[in-house]
Amino acid sequence: MDFDTAMKNPGAVFDTPEALGNSTELTPQQKRALLLQWKDQLQQLQAADEEGMQKSGPAAGSTAELLGRVSSVLARIEGAAK
Repeated sequence: MDFDTAMKNPGAVFDTPEALGNSTELTPQQKRALLLQWKDQLQQLQAADEEGMQKSGPAAGSTAELLGRVSSVLARIEGAAK
């Protein structure tokens, strides 16, 4: 797994946020960076959905659900780091 490629589009490299969180190839810091990137991309997609700019891709509901899952895995990783 190439970290730089994953940073560009975490969702294309990892099937689910949980798979990213459970990866043994990444340090906790790398997982956090990837999850934050994924979260940012989903928030941008959600904003585009709300503004009616998104023409294709996942529906707004699935974007919100995936965003919640990314946030949950991120919170778990950040909690484990303390």
